[in-house]
Amino acid sequence: MSDTFNKQMTENAKKIESKKMEIQSISPVTASSGDSSSWWTTTNAATMSSIVLIFGLLICILVMVLMRQGRNADSVLKVMGTILIIISSIFLVVAGYTDTQIAPVMGLLGTIAGYLLGKNADGAPQVAPQTEQREEQNS
Repeated sequence: MSDTFNKQMTENAKKIESKKMEIQSISPVTASSGDSSSWWTTTNAATMSSIVLIFGLLICILVMVLMRQGRNADSVLKVMGTILIIISSIFLVVAGYTDTQIAPVMGLLGTIAGYLLGKNADGAPQVAPQTEQREEQNS
């Protein structure tokens, strides 16, 4: 019985040794190796972030051109603000921030968007029609 046990132990030791050699022969994939499996590198993130910011700058220039043509300032502000909020959000995501880092900023951007899109041309917040009817009934 000890002979079969010793044989099994030596066979297992040989198998373990061959697996160790097999594992050592596998080279780890690094981002600098140019392998296509690592598609998102720091350089790619920086490039995409730059593209998003350049696009945002082009949008700002377009808005300035529209304002010089005499468009309504409130509507231009709503469009520009909404687009800048979207670009800022995309930049934060592309730049590689984590969920816990992005969450408060997204809340702030959402608040600004709600303010921009929810106000009238005179600056007063929009009132829902049901609320106006209730106020008239209470008077």
